[in-house]
Amino acid sequence: MVKISLNGDYIMKYLGEKPYVSKIEPNLDEDAFLIKDAVPSYWEDMMDKFKVNSIHTVLKYNPSYTLQSYPQAGYVPDMCLPNILGSFAYKKTIKINKSLLKGSLRLRFGGVQNTISVWLNGKYLGKHKGYSSEFYFDVEYNEITDGENTFVFVVSNNYLKGYKNRIVSGCTTRAANQATGGIFGDVDIICFSDGFLDAFVSTAKDLKSITVHVFGAQRSLKRISIKDGNNELYNDIIKPNCNSVTLSTESLELWSIKSPNIYMLTVFTESEQLSMPFGIRRLTVSGDGKHLLLNGKSFYFRAICEHGYFPLTVHPVHDKAYYSNVITKIKELGFNAIRFHTWVPTEEYMQAADELGVLIEVETPNNTTIKEWREIVNATRKHPSVVMYSSGNELLIDESYIAHLKKCAKLVHSQTDSLFSPMSAMRGVEYGCEERGLVEKPFRYNPKRLEKLSKFCDVYNSYSRGLTSYFSDKGDPDVMNERNVVYKKPLLSHEICILGTYCDISLAKRYNGSRIGQTKLYSSVIEHLTEKGLIDKAQLFYKNSCEWQKLLRKQCFETVRKTSSLSGYDFLGDIDHHWHTFGYSVGLMNEFYELKPGVTVENVLQYNSDVVLLAKLPADVNITMGTKVNIPILVSNYLCDIKNAILELKVCADEKIYDYQTITIDNITSGTLKEVYNLSFILQEEKKPVNVKVYATLRFEGQVFSNVWDLYSFPKIAHNNTMEKFNDVVFVDEVTETQLCEMLENGKSVVMLSKTPFTSIRTSFRISCAGRTEGHLATVIDKNHFIFKDFPNDGYCGWQFKNMLNGGCSTALDLPNSEYEPIIEIASSYKYARREALIFEYKVAKGKLFVCTLNLLETDCGASFLRSKIIEYVNSVAFNPKVSLSIDEVHKLCNQEPVFVIENANEACNVNDVTM
Repeated sequence: MVKISLNGDYIMKYLGEKPYVSKIEPNLDEDAFLIKDAVPSYWEDMMDKFKVNSIHTVLKYNPSYTLQSYPQAGYVPDMCLPNILGSFAYKKTIKINKSLLKGSLRLRFGGVQNTISVWLNGKYLGKHKGYSSEFYFDVEYNEITDGENTFVFVVSNNYLKGYKNRIVSGCTTRAANQATGGIFGDVDIICFSDGFLDAFVSTAKDLKSITVHVFGAQRSLKRISIKDGNNELYNDIIKPNCNSVTLSTESLELWSIKSPNIYMLTVFTESEQLSMPFGIRRLTVSGDGKHLLLNGKSFYFRAICEHGYFPLTVHPVHDKAYYSNVITKIKELGFNAIRFHTWVPTEEYMQAADELGVLIEVETPNNTTIKEWREIVNATRKHPSVVMYSSGNELLIDESYIAHLKKCAKLVHSQTDSLFSPMSAMRGVEYGCEERGLVEKPFRYNPKRLEKLSKFCDVYNSYSRGLTSYFSDKGDPDVMNERNVVYKKPLLSHEICILGTYCDISLAKRYNGSRIGQTKLYSSVIEHLTEKGLIDKAQLFYKNSCEWQKLLRKQCFETVRKTSSLSGYDFLGDIDHHWHTFGYSVGLMNEFYELKPGVTVENVLQYNSDVVLLAKLPADVNITMGTKVNIPILVSNYLCDIKNAILELKVCADEKIYDYQTITIDNITSGTLKEVYNLSFILQEEKKPVNVKVYATLRFEGQVFSNVWDLYSFPKIAHNNTMEKFNDVVFVDEVTETQLCEMLENGKSVVMLSKTPFTSIRTSFRISCAGRTEGHLATVIDKNHFIFKDFPNDGYCGWQFKNMLNGGCSTALDLPNSEYEPIIEIASSYKYARREALIFEYKVAKGKLFVCTLNLLETDCGASFLRSKIIEYVNSVAFNPKVSLSIDEVHKLCNQEPVFVIENANEACNVNDVTM
């Protein structure tokens, strides 16, 4: 093989903001300039080079670009950068010794964004559309000149049109990358002397053989060699005119997550050879059609959702060491797979996955054509890590698209050994359906479309109607199992969690000198919070939001593992992806792959491992002392058949042990969810409420798996129905602004435990969905306050506040320059920051004001205890608020503008995605 690089310097000319559609070679004699190292490079990375000539004076920029800043309420667009829009012509003349070129010729492009037209020595070779993988143009021998050869390319980055002329878009073109352009991969002329073009290895379903597939050079193929390091395992002759060779795997080791064994294949022709690494593995569907097997063993697909966010480079890096670090970190956290959200991984990413042992689900950009599908498959199928393909994210699966999917599936099944999933999220089948053809049981879905898909699809990425994402706090395994019976295929839960956190403003300095750092992604947050008087609380909000997110993430993962009809998930997300909705703090790590506060590898592995201990906790974790508690303990096992294991269970509060048991557990088959024990104990009477922890540990064959859950034990409280008897304290259920001010001016102590005349915002225990402006992201409790001295808490609202937040509300206290020291503060989104409190108190005129807008249900023993502490407090000398409000300020609080809150309306259908 002879390779002639066309990288380097080019004469370049800007052709305007519109796509170049002509087959006539453009004229580069005027307004064109020599640009050093133009290939490979993105246009936005060449701005300094454009500025030293007149190119920069005529450039047009992305019209969608706005320098976004906060505050923003309601809809928030994706981040955009001021990238160049339109077309550039490239010209390069090189000398070629034609005598060196004997055989098949290809002009190869490692990557172009988005379309390219090509001329060689004045002849038009054609046009290519697509950016997801390398591609090539065939070159006739007589089109090359012995001596100087001139190459002219025209690259356009305008919207790419694909399936049914719809816009093609994915994570490397949307948002921060929208309107990006350039020749970002290597360009070269390749001569295959024997016509040998490519090869890949597939693994048989039964794992007993592999097949080496060879493309081109059938007449000149001689032999193949397989080596393990320096040790040659195979050296076989290839029969004449064969394009494949099948070999036994008897003496070869399988590639797996824990043992990613890589061999080196070399194919020899008469005058050349091609070497490539490969691994032997196969992801298949179990005999019952509902579960996944990796190498014949039960497998649970635990994937991160890879959005392609690169904070410092914007574009995907081409550095295997970078991706090796990413994969090492996610594997430490228990993940064994990566779903690439609408983008195709770089070669370096796939190489790192091959070597370190993690599975890849390749997902094409939305509306990718069959032609580019074929190029993507050809570029990725040789990697053992690649085991599944999907056609995009959250597009409508209608009858026309089903026909398109059938072609995609045929390509995958005929050209790879991978599985095919129709779409990430089954829009048009299980949600977003048309009225026609629907049934209502076991849930509202389209059975005819599902039946058509079942004929050629292997796996489904199911939205689960939001019960593992947007409404994960309401997720019910029994409900999902009842619904999932209709699929009859392995189900992966689509984008589980989607739990937001507050913004970590300390990261702003990490972006210094980067293009994203030049936006107001962080600086406007700092400006906005400063204006609101909340900047000093930002890092505490961030810390406490991470704790809140951690609680709900654990619950969501455990809900999924308790749903026996699910075979895995992709998790949104591992890191923050700020291109989306201009700030998408969704990660358990920040965008630099650093664990967020309170998160450890150990606590993530509790719910994200091959073996996970699970508990069917009571619906309400606030439990009255003296109550008998029954907690079934389950094991989700995807490791090996477990025998003679020891299950250790401990229930304790502080230093006191309520219950301790050890049980021998036997016969937990791999690939099953099994209830192994019913833990029963009585919550002992204590003087004060306690946080009760339930610990479970499973030990077998030197391995240890553990988990822990929280309960809260409260004494029984008799409700006081004669609160009005206190002369100086007035308890009111509902009061007008005039009545409130009159009582305060008359020196009354006014206590409101329900409705108030102030502006209120609904609350829930479900933290705000990532990226949105509605909802709440953190709580802060004054632990030293009288009412919380005996109430178990860690400085924020944990599970003991679930019922109090659900159905409750916060109070807007958004008065500039006023004193503000709430007893429980709740933080709105940093994108639309407000002062809000759940419990607060003020001195007002001659009186005192105490307000609690939590939902204090009589059926919640935790709420009852808190209510009793409030009553005790306001009727004691301790009731002495630190901060004051004037009567005029009370009037202002009662007459604030209503808070603009928009409900999340883009469930699994993002309005920022132009393909929608």
